[in-house]
Amino acid sequence: MRYETGWFHSGENKLIKPILEHNVWIAAPREHAWRAITETEQIKQWWGADGYAEITELNTGATIKFGTEDGPIFATIRLVDPPHEFVYEWPPHPRYFSVPFVTRYILEEENGGTRVTFSESGFAAWPDDEVRRARFDRINGEFRMVLENLKAYLEGRSLPFLF
Repeated sequence: MRYETGWFHSGENKLIKPILEHNVWIAAPREHAWRAITETEQIKQWWGADGYAEITELNTGATIKFGTEDGPIFATIRLVDPPHEFVYEWPPHPRYFSVPFVTRYILEEENGGTRVTFSESGFAAWPDDEVRRARFDRINGEFRMVLENLKAYLEGRSLPFLF
């Protein structure tokens, strides 16, 4: 697996391009990966949190209900391009410094399987402090685990992480 975060250090040790990005190659057809990230019942199998995401309509402008410990958050679907790209936008929420986020999944056929690239942007608007860095690092680690679960699920293996 290859993971990349969007934090790059300049010569002055400043953080630039705050985009979280991970990608993973999965030994499964792209159509299977597409359904795993866009169908509620499949998301529950690899994300691990019952009711984590409810997708009732897979169309641009539709909402996705995400269950969180703070209550539900409703994201808006911005792009549905089966089986290539899926994008949704999170509304401003106190949990995320009241900043909107954009989450993107890109699926590409590669070597008889699928390369899934996950990215999330919006971190640039967070306060530039240790709290942001710590929260970014936590989210970064969580999404690595989530993608490892997605890979295991699609490849018919036990999930390595339980949430």
